Amino acid sequence: MEGKNSYKDLSVILAEKQKTIDRLTNENQSLLKIISHDIRAPFSQMYALLQIMELEGGGNSENQQDYIERMYHSVLVGMEMIKNLHDSRTIDNGLISAKMDEVELVPFLERTIRHFDILSRLRSIEIDFHKNDSNPVIRTDKYLLEKIINNLVSNSIKYSEDNTKITIHIEREDGATAIVVEDEGPGINEEDFSKVFNKYSKQGSKPARGEATTGLGLYLSKKFVELINGQIIIKNIEKAGLRVVVLLPD
Repeated sequence: MEGKNSYKDLSVILAEKQKTIDRLTNENQSLLKIISHDIRAPFSQMYALLQIMELEGGGNSENQQDYIERMYHSVLVGMEMIKNLHDSRTIDNGLISAKMDEVELVPFLERTIRHFDILSRLRSIEIDFHKNDSNPVIRTDKYLLEKIINNLVSNSIKYSEDNTKITIHIEREDGATAIVVEDEGPGINEEDFSKVFNKYSKQGSKPARGEATTGLGLYLSKKFVELINGQIIIKNIEKAGLRVVVLLPD
């Protein structure tokens, strides 16, 4: 009788623990929703106001222009963190699926890279898109591929020093179309390679300007690449920097 009561007590305890876990999980999801959705609006408004200030600010002093550029940088970093939290919640809940369509890579990459005109200018980082004579057409999800490129370029800018270069080019590798992103940053410590795609993983190196990071960029990139049946490969460049290759089936 005593043994049965013990099992019953244990069952009650486990049920209560599960309720607590479920409650905390729901609270966590609600918090992520607030952060990734509701807080995005004021950041977007601040970004729009900064654009207006820049357009109308022909008489700004050098100090005022410097303050505007610093605010730009902070807002862009904040918007990226919110975007990654939103994408993480969406993909972890299985709410993203790939919708394949034909994509001309060269004009697609040109449009995507232009998103970084302001941020790269603020950091004096050159983004060099090496175009060759070919313009591969592949079947992929444009929305997911744009997210992948955005994450990789953003990551390169974040970890690169000012006055450096990020190079992007297309090539054939292992019988697939490869998009290659190379930077001149610190690369990744050898001991961190095994966990670089883990959720909330932080690289051994810190962002060049010390800004906060969610540790979701490469985690999300790998998830998105897998959804479009691709592969992502990362390795250090011998002299300095990181080389990221996204292999995409034709």
